[in-house]
Amino acid sequence: MPIAADRNIVEGEFALARELWEQSDAVHCEALLRDLLVRAPAHEGATFLLATLLQTQGRLDTASALVFEWCRALGFAPQNSLRAAELIQQCHRQALADELCEATLARHSTSAAFLALAGHVAREIGDFDRARVRYLAAIDAGIDSNSSFVLGALAHTLRYENASHPDFARFIGHFDNARVSARARAATGFGLAKAYDDIGDYESAARTLRKANALVHAQQRWSADDWRDFVARRMRERVASVRVPVAADFVPVFVLGLPRTGTTLTATRLGRHARARDRGELRTLRFIAERLIAGNHLQDANAIEEAAALYFAHARQDDAPATWYIDQDPLNFRYLHVIAAMFPQARVIVCARAPRDTALSLWSQDFAHADCAFAYDFTDIAEYMSGHDALLKHWRDTLSLQIHDSAYEDFVLKPDAALAAMRKFAGMPEAEVASHDEAGPINTSSVWQARQPVYSRSLGRWRKYAPFVPELMPFEPR
Repeated sequence: MPIAADRNIVEGEFALARELWEQSDAVHCEALLRDLLVRAPAHEGATFLLATLLQTQGRLDTASALVFEWCRALGFAPQNSLRAAELIQQCHRQALADELCEATLARHSTSAAFLALAGHVAREIGDFDRARVRYLAAIDAGIDSNSSFVLGALAHTLRYENASHPDFARFIGHFDNARVSARARAATGFGLAKAYDDIGDYESAARTLRKANALVHAQQRWSADDWRDFVARRMRERVASVRVPVAADFVPVFVLGLPRTGTTLTATRLGRHARARDRGELRTLRFIAERLIAGNHLQDANAIEEAAALYFAHARQDDAPATWYIDQDPLNFRYLHVIAAMFPQARVIVCARAPRDTALSLWSQDFAHADCAFAYDFTDIAEYMSGHDALLKHWRDTLSLQIHDSAYEDFVLKPDAALAAMRKFAGMPEAEVASHDEAGPINTSSVWQARQPVYSRSLGRWRKYAPFVPELMPFEPR
């Protein structure tokens, strides 16, 4: 048969596979795509459609391996590797994404965008020196400063000792450049403030943070009225419970609270247990909960059971099995009623921190998603904290979930005792703690802080800023 006819057959089958995907017929779609890739293994569309299908089913090892091997077969061409590495990174398989990036860099000249991605991946696995090399190469290659916030990321690859470091000139020049987009300047400003904080120049850090926060706040508004309405709606909702657990040996552990209260630190340390898996900020629960709420399905037991099965698949995934699966999305506190309905066996760890330190840490962080748009203004932060506390009190009063409170200050001062208490609460056998101690990837905004040794200098940090940020004073100690 002529090659053109073969190509027509392949494209016809791919079009059919897309139709099956759009019709939610995953079984037949997967079978057709696998058969197609046997005959046309280089087909990009089929490869990534199958990877997406696997990804939506929680088969993240399989999806990641698929696109990696596709890149290998095509000689790690940079454009192929860029797309594949982004997908693997989304699958939270940063070690494989890093291997792909390094294999590509060893063989080819790459774009500035690829170098930046390689830097992000290296930073997420904790290799800050290599991340720094990649970020600087991306800058030298002329990366678009309006769309890529590499300078802000660069600031989180080392601890600065004095203002003579050349990064300070890089940061200041970009932050003060009115020709650069406001959002990009703000990202660099947060990095510059971190650098000033490193060297103990808190006045300059506060002045920089005030300007950076104002730049974001002007573009990304947050409504206190909408937040109060959201909290009130959650309090009125009731959810049907599952009738049969999805798995007898599945214990989800939700680490939540306000952002910047130690949720990432807590989850990464818990995840070092031999029979635990830290899934990072999984984001699956919020997707499920919002779909249930928007579709008016909270009272539908069948829908709740389907939702529980979907969450289980995305938490369980297709790597080595475990018992405890840790979801460290701090904003899951908004949907504890859904958690209680789907998983009565769940364990919930609520992280808390001194309010002034929490407020300052929120104001000092550049967040990647709109859910944290409250963090750029102290009035909004106070309103968000109030709603958070009210909603948590409501859940405690109305749900039968097992909840453990973890104080950031206790964790910092006595980390071993705090971790032992959390493991005991979750039911993790203490004898298996040392079975593996390697750190997994971290893809949250706290990646730099969570990679550092547990230290106490963050306690009472607000006092260093109080002369320059008087807005901290109304945040009364609890």
